[in-house]
Amino acid sequence: MRVLQIKGVRIGEGQPKTIVPIMGATPTELLTSARRAVAAETDCIEWRADYLADAHDVEALAYAARALSAALPTTPLIATLRTRGQGGRLEADAEEYARLVRTVAEQGGMDLVDIERGAGDAVIRALVEAVHEHGGHAIVSHHDFEGTPATEQMRRVLVEMAALGADIPKLAVMARRPADAARLMEATACAAEELDTPLLTMSMGQAGVITRLAGASFGSALTFCALESASAPGQVELSQARAVLDALHAACAQKDQPARCTQR
Repeated sequence: MRVLQIKGVRIGEGQPKTIVPIMGATPTELLTSARRAVAAETDCIEWRADYLADAHDVEALAYAARALSAALPTTPLIATLRTRGQGGRLEADAEEYARLVRTVAEQGGMDLVDIERGAGDAVIRALVEAVHEHGGHAIVSHHDFEGTPATEQMRRVLVEMAALGADIPKLAVMARRPADAARLMEATACAAEELDTPLLTMSMGQAGVITRLAGASFGSALTFCALESASAPGQVELSQARAVLDALHAACAQKDQPARCTQR
């Protein structure tokens, strides 16, 4: 797996890197949450820009992006504008969504920028290029809040997002039962064998919590954790997650490769 080194954090190597979402409505609230996340020693911070009160205002969006970037010189920053259809708050058509994501990317301080799979291939490729031009890395993401698709379908989605230029393909699905979580981990293991990019996968909901903690054994390089409030169902509190991740990493220290894919 190719390792992404961002501000000293090596994504794709060792145990999963933790991500804490911050969801303030104003720059002041965001900076306060960012300071708390840094103090709690998260590896990365995700700025959920769709929670910004003026998320549709490109000048307000750009100002918040610059303020956060300046405040986080050593912590990787992920910028995410999540639409309602993908579990967020942003109401925007395809054209406005692309304009807002591009605005964030062009500030130059975003280490990673999330781009939704539903934006369409041409838009995704253009936004990935914009992110790269301004020194960032691109996450291409897809969320399914209804259930867990077939294992092969999930593997294929991860491979397709990588083909669109994702530095990190992200897939989140809803687990209704433990078998759903097991299939997500199998799909992750299969995609990890095929791709050289770090992956970010999870099963949402209580039945999927195990995927947020044991994902590294199957090829997932990052995991979202809650600090003040969860941004998705099933997120584990940061200190609790870190304790489990540390223990699992120690137990698996002799294991060099993620779980092998047994099916196609």
